[in-house]
Amino acid sequence: MGQKYNYKKAIRLFLYGVAMLTMIILLVGILNIVFFIVGILALKNMDIDYIHGGDVIEALTLTENGYVLAEEMEQEFVEQDQWAMLLDASGQVIWSIRKPEEVQEFYTRTDIARMTRYYLKGYPVQLRVWEDQIMVVGLQKDTVWKYNLEFSISWMDFVKRIWWYYFLINIAWITVLAFFFTRRYTRKKEQARIEWIAGVSHDIRTPLSVVMGYADTLEHEEGLPEETRQQADMIRHQSMVMKELIADLNLTSQLEYSMQALRREKVRPAEIIRNIVVEFLNDSRQKQLELDVQIASDAESVCVKADRQLFMRMFRNLINNSLKHGGQNDTVRIQISMWKEKGKCRIRYADNGMGYSEEILHGLRNRKRGASGHDIHGLQIVKKIVLAHGGKIWFGNCEEGGSYCLTEFRVTKKGF
Repeated sequence: MGQKYNYKKAIRLFLYGVAMLTMIILLVGILNIVFFIVGILALKNMDIDYIHGGDVIEALTLTENGYVLAEEMEQEFVEQDQWAMLLDASGQVIWSIRKPEEVQEFYTRTDIARMTRYYLKGYPVQLRVWEDQIMVVGLQKDTVWKYNLEFSISWMDFVKRIWWYYFLINIAWITVLAFFFTRRYTRKKEQARIEWIAGVSHDIRTPLSVVMGYADTLEHEEGLPEETRQQADMIRHQSMVMKELIADLNLTSQLEYSMQALRREKVRPAEIIRNIVVEFLNDSRQKQLELDVQIASDAESVCVKADRQLFMRMFRNLINNSLKHGGQNDTVRIQISMWKEKGKCRIRYADNGMGYSEEILHGLRNRKRGASGHDIHGLQIVKKIVLAHGGKIWFGNCEEGGSYCLTEFRVTKKGF
């Protein structure tokens, strides 16, 4: 059901999902860098600096009445709302400034050890050892978050070895999830589009059938003037053209999104080609058409797995395209050749028309998007039918004039 046709589309969708994911990662990365810089700047402005214990020690002067702190340092303690105390070798407080009342006057070695790692009575503190004395500088409660972290060297080495794999695994599963949700979202959009086209087509076909019915009645009404009947015939003919365009629109959408269930069976391309040729040659309106069919003897019995109706539609579209654009003279000459080559069935369709323009060739060869316009609408359907059957197709211009379409299909094995 067009699965082979869809693998390129699936790859394009996967690459789109990866590109989208990459852009998201880059965007998130840039935003995180910006937030990190903002955070650093905020930290710099909000960070509370301890008054260094060494500076306090240098600002202290020992007198007969004890230690005296310089006025500038004392003012700094007031401005920054900090406090300090000096402990002697026995743990006794021998000097302090702005020390909270709940902070004791004597400390054991155990108290000092705890103080170096954590808090003192809930106050964040830093210590500076000076000879046999300890200078303790503290902040107010709830101003600093303080916690000690430590890791083994072996664990840090392990983290260094695996962090790159951890990063790749995260990127991989994020990519898979992005592809999954992107594909699911795209399928819903495709289904909605197909349903909308099918609904509009159905609504148009009903009044169009009424128009065609009345036009046919008027065309065969003997009491009307010949000119009026010709106008009715023109209305009927243009209505049929509209009906075919609507059918083409539905078929294009279904093939594009693999919604057309291929009724595969064992068919002989040689038989289908001859039936289509007879159909067009028997049409009285195609008086200026010459069809030449050349099928190699070893290709007569070749079979392929295909949808018979779509295969017939493919050849009808090619011939109608040649008839629409005419030949280099009054007669449209078409040659259809078929041969077998390395397990493949090749069919070459050529006409004596004006050939394809560069714009049309670019549109037909472009894998992502075809050219727009009614001129190649039928050819686009031909291309989609071939690809839906897992075949290959080439368009080009003949050296002697005119254009060609070369298709290739895998030959069906016996017993299918």
